[in-house]
Amino acid sequence: MKLYKRLFLLGGLLLALALVFAACSANTPRPTPVIEEPTDAPTAAPTTAPVGEPVFEIVTLNETRSFTLEELMALPATEGYGGIKSSTGKITPPILFKGVALKDLAEMAGMDETNGLNVVAEDGYSITFSYDQIMNGTFIAYDPIKGDELKKPVELTAMVAYEIDGKALDPKEDGILRLIVISDKLDQVTDGHWAVKWVNKIEIKPLVMEWQLKAVGGIEDAYDRGTIESCSAPQCHGASWTDDKAQEWVGVPLYVLVGGVDDENTHEGIAAYNTDLVEAGYTVDVISSDGYTVTFDAKRLLRNMNIIVAHKVNENPLDEKYFPLRLVGSDLQKNEMAGMITEIKVNVPAVESGTVANVPADQATLAVTGLVDKELTLNEAALRGMEVLKITAEHPKKGTEDYEGVSLKALLELAGVQEDAATLVVTAADGFVVEIGLADVLACENCLFGFTETAEKFKLVLPGMESNFWAKDVVSIEVK
Repeated sequence: MKLYKRLFLLGGLLLALALVFAACSANTPRPTPVIEEPTDAPTAAPTTAPVGEPVFEIVTLNETRSFTLEELMALPATEGYGGIKSSTGKITPPILFKGVALKDLAEMAGMDETNGLNVVAEDGYSITFSYDQIMNGTFIAYDPIKGDELKKPVELTAMVAYEIDGKALDPKEDGILRLIVISDKLDQVTDGHWAVKWVNKIEIKPLVMEWQLKAVGGIEDAYDRGTIESCSAPQCHGASWTDDKAQEWVGVPLYVLVGGVDDENTHEGIAAYNTDLVEAGYTVDVISSDGYTVTFDAKRLLRNMNIIVAHKVNENPLDEKYFPLRLVGSDLQKNEMAGMITEIKVNVPAVESGTVANVPADQATLAVTGLVDKELTLNEAALRGMEVLKITAEHPKKGTEDYEGVSLKALLELAGVQEDAATLVVTAADGFVVEIGLADVLACENCLFGFTETAEKFKLVLPGMESNFWAKDVVSIEVK
């Protein structure tokens, strides 16, 4: 009987302690989780969002509001198909996404025509959307197969996605949340800089004005605000300079923008800045809206991170004195720091149409060797210096398709095929080899050395020939 009473008293004491502990735990605020800076390739990301933990913030001019994943998923959902076109032209086909439309989040934050909306990722990368882009979907869209800009507008919506193809996002690949521009059908892709991964915050900021920087050289282009802003991120080509007033200017090295238009190679890192053209000699004019011009020798710009086209100072857009862009950097004289920049003119030497020059072997993605007068080492930019043809042809297995490339016959003529040559030995990157009769190729006016949706990946387009001759991922052609 005494043992029973002791056990009863001990059980009561334990129950009382448990109740006290529970009460204390309920009244103790939970610590705010610390979000670590992710690396370029996160390896320790959680497989799912912690239940009840904040994963997203809306920062307005007056307050900050946090959301768990569950709270975001309880908001009105938006679904649609989104894909991207990278700066190199690579297409990631559209796929089904589900999430919350940016315009719904913007309305919740009280955004109006006087504001911009900044989307921020966990690693600090950010990009700003205008009110018009968010509310009206005014983005450039491209054909999801060919990559050409769509002439007929498509209704587009930017959104913060939490599902892809009916499943939660892969935290290591996309983060718990990511940004994507969608439409109702599988009919478009948009520029890759609008597709931000590992999103964890949006910020309402003062008005963002749209602008473009005209760039003319071997080709003509225009860099818009979104392109410059994306390119100036530390993870991309960003550069900064702090002046003698402790103001930090952020932007893109001038040579990067020059490299985008000096020839057909628009984006291959530093290699986009054509060093062969630099050696030939040319100048670059940076022109302000009032006509003021600063001229540089191309050699002075080569790999120079200290001559910067800045679009922000102290994290803010430039004021009227310099807007939209200003030249800054430690390698500039004061009179070279032009503001209100609207155009870059790259005065590259004129190249005769239809000609092509070899590139260094370590930059080449195609070699033409063997019984030729001149062996060729080329990349896609060099090949596009030739006449680019577009044809519709019948593939032996796939049926009728559209193709783009350069004449295979013209390519061989450029190399100078010798009289005793009879065969082409074509080799692919995976080691596949096929031999094709040279006479058949020279008699084929529509045979192409074809481009693909992936930069620097080539294929043979041989109308009227067997399917095994249509080699893919071609890296060399030997004339024997």
